[in-house]
Amino acid sequence: MRALILPALALATFAFTPAAFAQDTSRLPAAGETLLNVSASERVEVQQDLLIANLRIEKEGTDPAILQNDINTIMKNAVDKAKAVTDVKTSTDGYYVYPYDPNPQPVEKGVTPKKEQQWRGSQGITISGKNPQALLELAGELQSMGLVMGGLNYTLSPEATETARDSLMEAALAKVKAKADRAGKALGKTKVELVEVSVDAAMPSYPQPMMMRAMASDGVMEKGAAPTAEPGMSEITLTVTARALLK
Repeated sequence: MRALILPALALATFAFTPAAFAQDTSRLPAAGETLLNVSASERVEVQQDLLIANLRIEKEGTDPAILQNDINTIMKNAVDKAKAVTDVKTSTDGYYVYPYDPNPQPVEKGVTPKKEQQWRGSQGITISGKNPQALLELAGELQSMGLVMGGLNYTLSPEATETARDSLMEAALAKVKAKADRAGKALGKTKVELVEVSVDAAMPSYPQPMMMRAMASDGVMEKGAAPTAEPGMSEITLTVTARALLK
């Protein structure tokens, strides 16, 4: 197999003989034709537009029935309040109740350990939306109801991600076509056709909320200031790889 290397086309690879395409006979170039593999990448930083807050209610007590009733009551009020806010999506998660010994003692041989059983329960709620003022005010109200913030972060919405990818794809395709045209001109070809195109879009990073332990609350807390959040930037990259037929 003979190869032609053009310094100005570092990303392109060429093949001129049928042996290079033995595994794909449908792509064999005819006499005087050249197959060219070429790629181009584009990247962009997009401001995050989706705010997500994770809050939890945690309770401790000796009676599991009372404990669960408290959690159920607070969570119902929290969900009702969240659903009343326009443009905010609400979901609940992680409801669990379990017994534990708050003062475990070392076990002595021949002595039956005395267990002091207590109960601990928790349930979480996630609110998200593109209206930060409304969401942050709601989060502050939920905190005043006894819920504790477990995570507050901005991310890029699927809609914004798709819009950015479409723009990157158009730019990367234009780059690929320009590289193929340039290669064809350097090789004395008069016609360039993209016969195969693939797009590889890397997923933007979505930060996971940092979960922290909520202190047990015995009732409604005093109303305080709402939390604050500022959006960051998410980087999106996209690569287009194409096979061009130069004639």
